[in-house]
Amino acid sequence: VREWLIENGFMGKPGQTVPPMSAEWIQIIRDRYIELYEKLIGKPFDPQPWTNAQTMEAVTAALQQLLPR
Repeated sequence: VREWLIENGFMGKPGQTVPPMSAEWIQIIRDRYIELYEKLIGKPFDPQPWTNAQTMEAVTAALQQLLPR
C-alpha cells in the first residue's frame, strides 16, 4: 500500500488527499492481507460482521492485553 501511495504521488504531506484506489487494487490488497493473516495465525481468516464500534472495542481490548501492567 505504501509503495502504491508513493507511486501515485501521495507522501502524507499536509493538504494532500489519498488518491482513489480501483476496486481491483483494493481486492489485491485485501487478498494479500488475508494471506498474511492466515500464515501468521495458522488458521483460515473468518471475518466477523461487526459494527465499527465492536471492531474498535475488540482492537482496544487486544492492545490493552499487550501493555505492561
